[in-house]
Amino acid sequence: MKCPYCKEVIDDDSWFCDQCGKEIKYCPECRQPRRGTECAACGADLVSAKEGAKQSTGQSVQGPTVLEGEGFRLVLKEGVFGRTTGIYPEFCSQIYISGRHGELRCVDGRWQLRDLGSHNGTYVNGVKLEANAWTELKLGDQVKIATLHFTVR
Repeated sequence: MKCPYCKEVIDDDSWFCDQCGKEIKYCPECRQPRRGTECAACGADLVSAKEGAKQSTGQSVQGPTVLEGEGFRLVLKEGVFGRTTGIYPEFCSQIYISGRHGELRCVDGRWQLRDLGSHNGTYVNGVKLEANAWTELKLGDQVKIATLHFTVR
């Protein structure tokens, strides 16, 4: 991730920036590092990285937190994603991802993924997800969103 203060790349699990020394704060709603006392995106009060690692959903620190691969490192967060909408603006230039491709949610600290009837599909460990059917993500799962390949970390 990038430090929200100095913009240097630091480890995703950092509690302090090893470049500028500032304490990293997170938005418990967006699950993104931010500066200040409240999130500019949603208005939630920021928490320390230590507290943010616990995540407001109760997910353990050892549970999945990111989709990694294809030049992307996407922090898991709840919401719809696609080329034209949603929680991952990184997908806006990905022509094989549908406009409203899929959705992520966290239930009792467990991340779940579903396909929203996308044209090119969503796969977990090589199995194509049926439209609107939720599947639980586990550490190490291989996720394919259209043509992009990720590992759940």
